Amino acid sequence: MIDFDKATAYANALDSDIAVEPFNQVRNSVLWRGFVGTIYGCMVATDNGTAFSTSAAALENARLFREQCREIRRKATGGAPEHA
Repeated sequence: MIDFDKATAYANALDSDIAVEPFNQVRNSVLWRGFVGTIYGCMVATDNGTAFSTSAAALENARLFREQCREIRRKATGGAPEHA
């Protein structure tokens, strides 16, 4: 179930609300260091994943997440302007 209020909040995120943070995870008993994209300080994920080996990939994924939220909002409001 999609939470339209959250999707709208993420859809309205400014570029300055999107960031990249370091991310550490144990994979196959080895510490892996990468990056995650965040919006409002919260990690976001798409079908591409959550954690990436480069900060550029993580940032692009967060921007993709925002665009997907904008699309959800457009469909839910019948194409009404994003910033109501």
